[in-house]
Amino acid sequence: MQQGDSYRQKFASLLRETIIPSNSDIKGKYENYDRLNGYINEYMPESLFRYRAATTYSIEALRCGNISVTKPCEMGDLFDSQIAVDIEQVVANIKTMEDSMDTVANHLYEGRPLPDFALQAVSPIIRRVVVSNQDFLKGNLALKPMLKVFAGLFGKTLKKRAKTEYTRAIDVLRKTGYIACFCEEVDKLTMWDRYADKHKGFALEYEFETLNARFQTINIVDKSKRHDYIILPVIYGEKYDSTPIVLHSLMNSFVREQGGENAYISHPDELWRIKGYLYKLADYEYEAEWRMITPMIGVVPDACSYSSVNVIPKAIYYGAKMPNKTRQELDSIAKANGLLRYHMKINPLHMRVETVSI
Repeated sequence: MQQGDSYRQKFASLLRETIIPSNSDIKGKYENYDRLNGYINEYMPESLFRYRAATTYSIEALRCGNISVTKPCEMGDLFDSQIAVDIEQVVANIKTMEDSMDTVANHLYEGRPLPDFALQAVSPIIRRVVVSNQDFLKGNLALKPMLKVFAGLFGKTLKKRAKTEYTRAIDVLRKTGYIACFCEEVDKLTMWDRYADKHKGFALEYEFETLNARFQTINIVDKSKRHDYIILPVIYGEKYDSTPIVLHSLMNSFVREQGGENAYISHPDELWRIKGYLYKLADYEYEAEWRMITPMIGVVPDACSYSSVNVIPKAIYYGAKMPNKTRQELDSIAKANGLLRYHMKINPLHMRVETVSI
């Protein structure tokens, strides 16, 4: 179904253009999710493969029918989920708030209703305070200079706090979410070497339809038909610009300092975590990766990895150098679960490995 890697570029463009503010109406959110699901349906591979070293942990996960997931900070890629942000741009955007505050102040001073962008962007508690004090604010000569002073105070510690919020955003991605990595092909020598213990491990084949890994826009009430994960193609050679996310986080920290925990600004894009997990260096393009992203639900605190996604694979592939003892153990598990079995045979003439049915 794929046409070279062009589908990844198309997906990158689609994901980049899809912005879902947290205060969007349900219909609007569903339309965006449906558009992303339509792309997945069109370009999804029939199967995905997971390369595994034959450790006690990975073998036990297979025995239980689980897919183990891992924190990005535990991955081999030093820059996994390392989102990019332009601190100077964050600071510049904050400083333009003085003009925005002038607009808000003029509306309040003249007794006019606040513009929709101002009302929709803040929490209900802030809206109630403004509306209930409309008469007091009208004609208040101290209002404009007060708001300007408030905006000017940002400049003193702005850059330092922006860097703090940037670090916090990275920590959220790298330390509180979990992912599992899949490949489109089972005969990649580099994958067998790097992720399957130099051909002594195994690979598992999962049918994409069995995983049913799409954005969930239906069966919201019937939780038995929902999945708490999504599988999407990795985007190589680009960076996820999270400048708006850090700007939002910084502004919320200011707002909460003034109005408490119930005061907040609506999040600009609820897809930001998913986007943050999908961007990788071009150096890893050979992996042809699709990534399972799952939230941290019911996880032991500080767990580096855990198994929670229950899906039985279609087939198992034994590495070309797998020891007989390991193969015998995996054989018993494969037979018990009705898995198709293959071994990877070395083809010295063409310098590759080929699948042979058992």
